[in-house]
Amino acid sequence: MKKNEKDDSETSRLLGGQNASRHVQLETDSVPDVVTYGSATDEQTEQVVSDTETPAEEEGFSCRRASKRQILSFICVASLNFSGYCYYSVIAPFFPDEAIKRGASQTVVGLIFGCFAVVNFLGGLVFGKYLTAIGSRFMLTSGVFVGGSCSVLFGLLEYTEGTTFIVFCFAIRSIEALGVAGFQTAGTAILTHAFPNNVATVMGSLEIFTGLGLMAGPPIGGVLYDLGGFKTPFMTMGGLLLCCCVFVTVLIPPQPDEQEGKTDVPLLSFFKIPAFLIACGLAIMVACMLDYIDPVLQPYLIKEFKTSPVRIGLMYLLWAAIYSILAPAWGRLADKKKWVPIMVPLGMLVTSVGTLILGPSPLLTDYVHILPKTEWVNTVGLAVIAVSVGASLTPIVNIMLWAASDAGMENNFAMYGVVSGVMNAFFAIGDLVGPLGSSALAQRFGFPWTSTAFGGLILFYMLIVVVFYSYNGCLKTRPSVPHVIPSEGERERLLA
Repeated sequence: MKKNEKDDSETSRLLGGQNASRHVQLETDSVPDVVTYGSATDEQTEQVVSDTETPAEEEGFSCRRASKRQILSFICVASLNFSGYCYYSVIAPFFPDEAIKRGASQTVVGLIFGCFAVVNFLGGLVFGKYLTAIGSRFMLTSGVFVGGSCSVLFGLLEYTEGTTFIVFCFAIRSIEALGVAGFQTAGTAILTHAFPNNVATVMGSLEIFTGLGLMAGPPIGGVLYDLGGFKTPFMTMGGLLLCCCVFVTVLIPPQPDEQEGKTDVPLLSFFKIPAFLIACGLAIMVACMLDYIDPVLQPYLIKEFKTSPVRIGLMYLLWAAIYSILAPAWGRLADKKKWVPIMVPLGMLVTSVGTLILGPSPLLTDYVHILPKTEWVNTVGLAVIAVSVGASLTPIVNIMLWAASDAGMENNFAMYGVVSGVMNAFFAIGDLVGPLGSSALAQRFGFPWTSTAFGGLILFYMLIVVVFYSYNGCLKTRPSVPHVIPSEGERERLLA
């Protein structure tokens, strides 16, 4: 009898252990309804790192190792990047003055530029969510077609003035923003999928063509305006974009989303991930740093130092050249997940120093008397910003992808579309806030204090990034304890 009881208790103990093991397995296999960043165990985190970082044998971005599909995808998107940013900057030398001559006030001119960023923000979010439903290739080519057509229509506004001119400027600029949002979102998603192990390196290499477009646009615009008047730059750049549309339609290879089909990705779930929100804020900060000087630096240099337009153009050329050359190097470093928490705050710190040198800040000239108030100091400030801003810009896509992956989201084309759309959308916010904020501050306090204020803003956000990464690092080093659900036998013994 005692032997039977002993056998029964031994069997119950073994079954209880098996049940406990089964419960642990079921516990780990289940997927919670809400997943937050930082909840992964150490083993899961190591697996995510190994999945997202560049393997040793595939490290580097090289045309020799790239497939035909990767090369064609990069060529198509790079050509669009150059043409798009060339068109974006081609109107700088002449459009504001022409718009004022045709009856628009300075405020209305600012709003014409600002409406582009607002529509671009909304379009980026919508196109990112429905990228796989629309199709990445169709969104890319149709976006370029819309942008080129709007450029041609803008040229026809030479024959209008007054209210008609202003209304059509807003209408065409808004439709153009939708086209730009479409091809930017599709292009970033296509390259992210084509180069999953070198996303930041590819994005940094893409910035070379961005810089070339920004450098080539203003002189091309000035020459074309002198040759043929208001419509010539718009007609020429519109024709270039339409030619690019044909070029891309022929060369862009089929994309995986055509086989995956429609995939519904809940957009709001991305904004519940803390690291994803940090990356969105970083996109706004970087865009502000890139754009806040556009409406205020040139008038300040002319008024304060009597700088000639040629010298100002050379200063911007130096800025764009340094940024373009260093962006691929920053991108290569940003593909290493362990370096991102270091390079982003350091890049922001150096950028804030550059904003203080630019002007220079009254804190450095009137209070501590470190820097003289000369033109060459402003050149140095621009160079410092150009050197450092890439350290904050190139990791943004990777930070978003890693955050979504760590939160348990599936790595597919639909996720790449959302990440691409959100990144471009929040860049558009910075493109709007930076120039508007700097214009308002410069009118009230002058350019030196305006640049100082933006330096303080970037320092403030740097502290937020440091606190986030420090807290997140503490969570990852905390040992994880598995939650074991007791079996029925163990529960009865505990209750007894």
